Amino acid sequence: MCEECPEWIFTLADLIMCMMGLFVILWVLKPDGNPANAAAQAQTETETVAEIKQAFGYKPDPNSNDPIDIYLLEKAMKEGRLRNGPDNAGASRLQQRGADGIDNETTNIRPSRWATTGGRVNFEINSYELSSSMQRDLDQIAAQFRGHRNIIMVKGHTGLDDLPETATPKDKLDLSLRRAQVVADYLVTKGVAPEILRVQGCSTFEPLVERAYTPEARAGNRRAEVYATATLAEDLQDQPHTNQQQLPNSGNPAP
Repeated sequence: MCEECPEWIFTLADLIMCMMGLFVILWVLKPDGNPANAAAQAQTETETVAEIKQAFGYKPDPNSNDPIDIYLLEKAMKEGRLRNGPDNAGASRLQQRGADGIDNETTNIRPSRWATTGGRVNFEINSYELSSSMQRDLDQIAAQFRGHRNIIMVKGHTGLDDLPETATPKDKLDLSLRRAQVVADYLVTKGVAPEILRVQGCSTFEPLVERAYTPEARAGNRRAEVYATATLAEDLQDQPHTNQQQLPNSGNPAP
């Protein structure tokens, strides 16, 4: 490096390099006469700016119509990060609260007073037999409920591929009920109190996947679910009547 050059020469050189970089960026971002290319370029610019803002901790606004917010929310939705709210794009993974080796969340088709402890097992087509892997899953579920007094729901479900099209509604209901009953019976053998179990057959009315086109999706509908409620078994048992009506104290018989 020349020691006789003044310092302003180096400053000027840096400025020229910055200007050249700016011209290159402007040339890359110049508008295109083709509408299709222009739309693709606009989408690329939106994605680039969104990625930069996200890297600096930007939180998308779920009520905004800004393309950057919409892109970040759609990206978070595809990656499954919206379960904890769109404002912070959620967590990337759910906390494990079910049995190992099966889904980490029970499936609640209708909102009610259910707890999130439990799990589910999937059956083969037109079967209500428990395989060894299903028994291992149920062993873990039983360990969660042994010694507890909350009402435990065991709900059986039938998939559309379980039975032929000529099957009657009774056939579908019977299969779902058999699946729930065999799971409940197994839980009893593993120490779950039988008086806290409630068995229910749901037929095909509560599919986990409504439009099940793949074998994996269909298998998800052939299931039995086990989960706890917030109600204690004692709360549903008969209580002694302490406020019985007294008959009038008179010599005449009561009418």
